[in-house]
Amino acid sequence: MKPLLLLAGLLFAGSLSAQPVAVFARNDSRVVGSAVAPTAAAQAAFWADYGRDHAAYEAELPLVNPPAWGKTVSAKTGGTVRYHSKFRHGFVCRLELHDLQPSHAYLLTLNGNPERAGNALLPTPVTGNEREKYYDFLDIKTDAQGRYAADLGIYLAPGDYDVRIYAKDTDDFKIVLYRDFFKFAVE
Repeated sequence: MKPLLLLAGLLFAGSLSAQPVAVFARNDSRVVGSAVAPTAAAQAAFWADYGRDHAAYEAELPLVNPPAWGKTVSAKTGGTVRYHSKFRHGFVCRLELHDLQPSHAYLLTLNGNPERAGNALLPTPVTGNEREKYYDFLDIKTDAQGRYAADLGIYLAPGDYDVRIYAKDTDDFKIVLYRDFFKFAVE
């Protein structure tokens, strides 16, 4: 248990861009090559596949300031998500964020829509709109320049997804960066 707590502290302390991070739940993230593999069969298969993955990402999309319903940190705030359009047991991406608040905590989220693929595969209903679901998957902290960059493998249920990705400020849980709907598949 102590290695996982240490790892959680390292993840929250800042970007671990040098080594990929596998996410099995919001409170269960592991640096590939430095942590114990999961014991559940599907999670162990994802861990092994993700640890061997060296393929180039097939897609890249910008993350931008949200519309009026979010919160703007800066006009320069932005980022990118590069990702595999298909992966076994999860969503694999490179996430790079910039010009956020320095040394500040954020929460990464996948958000669905009841009319789009993958919504029913996300675990948590939105309060007041229970048909829409989301997955708060990783707490992060930006570096002293307001940046965060990491290769992430997020363990997910198999299926087609057409979801948004958010970075939310943990002070008020307002969305500060987002990518509107994009598609990927989990085999």
